[in-house]
Amino acid sequence: MRRCFHPPEADATLQPDMAREIVSTARPSMPRLAGFLTLTTGGLMLSLGSLMTWAKVPPFDTPTRGTDLWEGIVTLAIGVAVLVGMVTMRLMGTASARRAMAVAILALGLSAAAIAAADAVRGNARFTSPGQRDRIARELAAELHLPYEEVRSRLAVVYEQRFHVSLRPGLFVVVAGGLLVAAGGALSVAWAARSSTPHADREIGGSGDGVRS
Repeated sequence: MRRCFHPPEADATLQPDMAREIVSTARPSMPRLAGFLTLTTGGLMLSLGSLMTWAKVPPFDTPTRGTDLWEGIVTLAIGVAVLVGMVTMRLMGTASARRAMAVAILALGLSAAAIAAADAVRGNARFTSPGQRDRIARELAAELHLPYEEVRSRLAVVYEQRFHVSLRPGLFVVVAGGLLVAAGGALSVAWAARSSTPHADREIGGSGDGVRS
């Protein structure tokens, strides 16, 4: 009968360090806490910024959202991947696996920032590319109740003249979010390296009392 009251044994498939960290009540180290905060903020900024307006295109200031472009779809996917990867990294059982995930997240952050920055630099050309002209013409034709071909031809005349695409905050939110993710990835690399040392084992609960040494 006593066996019925024995506490369940820990899952043998969990790595010892991973199991201790999950149940530890110790205060997290500074690299771990800073990495968590920057990755969370950066991932959310990437996701939200990709859904925001990136530019307004003349002659009617037609808005172009991030997800109207393949670049915005990619940065949205990166934002989601960063948030998922951040949680996965915390559950990995070895320092080498955590380090590899942190490096991947750092690379994703730099890629997202570079993609959005490139669109900002070549704004006039990117946001009035042939594919975007077709999309804008379709939206304007529906809004103005005019034939699509007529609107498309008028836009072609406008874009042959001098014009300026107005960049909107969503584009820069993505750039900032990507840089934050990269910074969070670098901090997570430092945390992963530190977690492989004996001192880190004590910090994540190796001493058994939940107090940092």
